[in-house]
Amino acid sequence: MSYDIYIGETTMQQIDDDEAAWMIEDGYTPEHSRIVDGKTVYYKPYVGEIKRDDAPTFPNDKMTGNSNNRHPSYSGWSHFCDVTGLSDLFFDRETGLMREHAGLQPLKPEHALVIDQALRKWREAHPCTVPGFEDWNPLDRTYTETGVDPILARLMWLDWWVKWALKNCEMPAMRNF
Repeated sequence: MSYDIYIGETTMQQIDDDEAAWMIEDGYTPEHSRIVDGKTVYYKPYVGEIKRDDAPTFPNDKMTGNSNNRHPSYSGWSHFCDVTGLSDLFFDRETGLMREHAGLQPLKPEHALVIDQALRKWREAHPCTVPGFEDWNPLDRTYTETGVDPILARLMWLDWWVKWALKNCEMPAMRNF
């Protein structure tokens, strides 16, 4: 199992009739709606995928490339947050960016500051590492050690996209599901 994490502009996405019926049947009423042609149409906050040529890319990062989304395993993201000191930023019950799963939380300048500090501390503690990911072989389901640092790669990705969203989006947010 994994998280799907997206960073960027908040938009409102229409919920299709089947999903809306399922949500209402389960006792959840979507909080955003309007009447269109006499029918109630429901919406949910959404951050979709975007790619930027100037976004950072890393060796063996075939899934993310230069996009605003990552798909870390639950345990991998937990480990990343623990070793970088970002657990509260993401999982604090009151203020964490991923306190709800699935969820969408607005990004604020103080989030960028915390991430920037974590990146600086990591680089100070690991001055010779190169960002990247181990090479995955799907045939025998093994990783090949390549000497790169996935923690540094995730920190650099997170730092770049949060700062980009704060600078370029009217309603910057992080969505996870």
